[in-house]
Amino acid sequence: MKTIQEIMLLISHLDTHIADDFEGQDLDFKQWSTRALEDNVNKMIQYAVCMANGGGGSVVFGIADKVVGYRNTILGVPLHLDIAAFKKKVLEETIPSIEPEFNHVKVRYGTGELLIMTVQASETVHTFTDGRAVVRKEKECLPIDFAD
Repeated sequence: MKTIQEIMLLISHLDTHIADDFEGQDLDFKQWSTRALEDNVNKMIQYAVCMANGGGGSVVFGIADKVVGYRNTILGVPLHLDIAAFKKKVLEETIPSIEPEFNHVKVRYGTGELLIMTVQASETVHTFTDGRAVVRKEKECLPIDFAD
């Protein structure tokens, strides 16, 4: 799993690369949805389960992943986010409960701040409260078929 410093080094290359170039088994980039806070919380829950079941990893919120250039890519997240509420929601919506770590990092572009959610690997299969589960496979979160 990548450290915050390793992730920030990758972000420093976004002037000449798209974020998707750096995504992989343990790293994903997500643009912050300005439509509804709930959209972002749902992504957090989805990726918490995905990463926990896939060996652990991080999701960087505030990065557009299909464009080049700092100003186009590093959009940021709103300032003063309620991290405790995000943690609580992920804990409540996952079985067994997943407790992600959140880190704010300062950047020179966009809103000036990114949010990195890190989830540790788990030997237990984690699910959503409805019993569904996903697992990270390279750059994707794929459904787990419990019938296999």
